[in-house]
Amino acid sequence: MEKVDIVVTGELLVTDPFSPPVKDGAVAVKDGKIIALGPKNGIETAFYAAKRIDRPNGLIAPGLINAHTHAAMTVFRGLADDLPLKTWLEEHIFPKEARLTPEIVAIGTELACAEMIRCGTTGFVDMYLFEDTVASVVDRIGLRAWIGEGVFDFPSPAFSSGIEALKETGRLISKWQGHPRITITVDPHTPYTCSPDLLIKARDMADKYGAMTVIHLAETDWEAHEIQTRFGTSPVCHLDRLGLLNERLLAVHCVSLDKDDIKLLARKRARVAHCPESNLKLASGVAPIAE
Repeated sequence: MEKVDIVVTGELLVTDPFSPPVKDGAVAVKDGKIIALGPKNGIETAFYAAKRIDRPNGLIAPGLINAHTHAAMTVFRGLADDLPLKTWLEEHIFPKEARLTPEIVAIGTELACAEMIRCGTTGFVDMYLFEDTVASVVDRIGLRAWIGEGVFDFPSPAFSSGIEALKETGRLISKWQGHPRITITVDPHTPYTCSPDLLIKARDMADKYGAMTVIHLAETDWEAHEIQTRFGTSPVCHLDRLGLLNERLLAVHCVSLDKDDIKLLARKRARVAHCPESNLKLASGVAPIAE
């Protein structure tokens, strides 16, 4: 028998999305890597472990990835419910965020990480403020994360301008480059909180480093109307005109889309993260996922 570090057993083992779960399954781990998985009897015959985790009624599955978070906003949980996004942001969240500090962001992120670990989430994509602090928390706790400093036309609690936030993004890319679990992304906030010039600068930075771009896009009907009024087109087409739609773009929410928007996102191979809980909390609508 081969000695391993950990054997995990459970009632069901999910190995991939296309195969039925294995009844009474097990996983063997050595040097931080899964080296074998399958029926419990077979694993226990081939391996003995320094540590066992036995869950007779448990599910063993690959770690979940949360494709869009503002992790430190756990500190705002329960604040200002039953309001539309624009009111919620401008009258409640933005004023509270003005008082954020790296210490508060660290506490909120630690809580979010604990909750993610408890529900089986092992990686997350985070757009928020003081993201170097977020990265340090993730580094210490051991999760995997894609992390980007929020970029706005106006001052944020962390930086005096969008340009300064982009400079911080470049610094973070250099600081965390090569880290096995932390990847830095370029994160303009929305098409309506970032001017075309700022969006182009964000695009250029992402192109320079081959980084992923993360942006809230077409989150509400109000946003769709606002971008149509300002630029004569939909939020999706607006980003396309500026050269941001590509396979490295993660478009978040995507509630207010028409058929042409959907076709354009598909043709440019952009990725979409829909956020049903957030969109229902703020009555923003539901993303047309089936379409």
